[in-house]
Amino acid sequence: MKKNIFLFILFCLAIQTTSFAQIILEDRIYSDKIKTVLFYPLPDTATGVPIIMFGQSIPLILEFDELGGEPSNLFYKIYHFNADGKQSYLSASQYLSEFNEYRITDKDISFKARVPYYHYKVSIPRVKVSGNFLIKVYRNYDEDDVLLTKQFIIYENIAPVTAVISRSVVPTDAFRKQQVNFQIDYSQVTVNNVYTDFKVVLRQNFKDYNAIKNLQPTFVRNETNTLDYQFYNNENAFDGGNEFRYFDMRSVLFNGIYVDHIVRANDKCDAWLLPESTRKNVAYSFYDDLNGAYYPQLYETLNGTTDPDYVLIHFKLTSPKPAPGNVYVTGRFSNWKTSPEYQMAYDSTEKCYNGAFFLKQGYYNYMYSLVTPDGKRDDIYFEGNSAYAENAYDIIVYARFQGEMYDRAVGYFSQRYRGR
Repeated sequence: MKKNIFLFILFCLAIQTTSFAQIILEDRIYSDKIKTVLFYPLPDTATGVPIIMFGQSIPLILEFDELGGEPSNLFYKIYHFNADGKQSYLSASQYLSEFNEYRITDKDISFKARVPYYHYKVSIPRVKVSGNFLIKVYRNYDEDDVLLTKQFIIYENIAPVTAVISRSVVPTDAFRKQQVNFQIDYSQVTVNNVYTDFKVVLRQNFKDYNAIKNLQPTFVRNETNTLDYQFYNNENAFDGGNEFRYFDMRSVLFNGIYVDHIVRANDKCDAWLLPESTRKNVAYSFYDDLNGAYYPQLYETLNGTTDPDYVLIHFKLTSPKPAPGNVYVTGRFSNWKTSPEYQMAYDSTEKCYNGAFFLKQGYYNYMYSLVTPDGKRDDIYFEGNSAYAENAYDIIVYARFQGEMYDRAVGYFSQRYRGR
């Protein structure tokens, strides 16, 4: 009897482990019909990020489009993750008040668009605990037919964070890098070991692919219950980069900013941006940007949901010779990914990179990213690098309390910084 029980437990654990492996904490679009995914807290705009304090009555809104003239029967589930990106052992009933399968009922068809689409909107239900979460959207009760996944964070403000952002203290990097020194007040929480029970994630412009993790405090001040993270060898530093490139495609009736010309037809619309070049050796110049974000909108109605059309945007980047790797257009619209969907092609005759991508009308920030043959990403190759650039930084603090089986998000800090 005991042997059978033991085998049953092993079987359950095997099933659980398999299900965990199938769900990854990642912003990802699985269908080429899914476009313009936005995730933000109200009353913020579409340029916001899905991070709110635990217990607040602020809804998180997920919006996206599905190309085509027929609506889909869509559902979603929510999953809880630990600080290391692995799914926690919490059951759904421990972090949700309802059964973990929700139907998406808020949907509208596009209005007079050349390219028809349906617009979907979801208000995320309140959760019982803090931490990392993932929403998975799928079709017709079939969890294998996944359309998209998006992360969000619910944090408790019980370990407040203060930070000082500056240019790098390393003299050779003072004009290239920005660093974030910070302090955590843990007087309201009790942990066994501050070096292992606290985990910190430091991000620039809310990007995950180059986030700094696994930082250990340089000083533990027991008399004040604070942890100091102050470093002197760029452990907490990022390249300053440059302000993001941008274009305005909120109307096809006239040329917006950095739009060269537009060709309209009954069934499609093409827009060519002005030719661009590298900014690597160009002196830094400040202008206010969205730190890589975008927002859909139509000038004629100021609507951003069902009125804007989808336009084929043509990019052109001059380059005397091919770059040492593949070139992509990236930004929050691409989930910051260097995906084949947004890859540029080199034209050896015209000495330039060309690319045409389907984007919803709106205002966009973007940059050109290089990926070398060994898989290394370089956002500086075409964009340049300056410690004077304006960037947004945020810090997420996680803690594992004694006797608990999951990581809480216990502190959060966010600030925009310009290096002068």
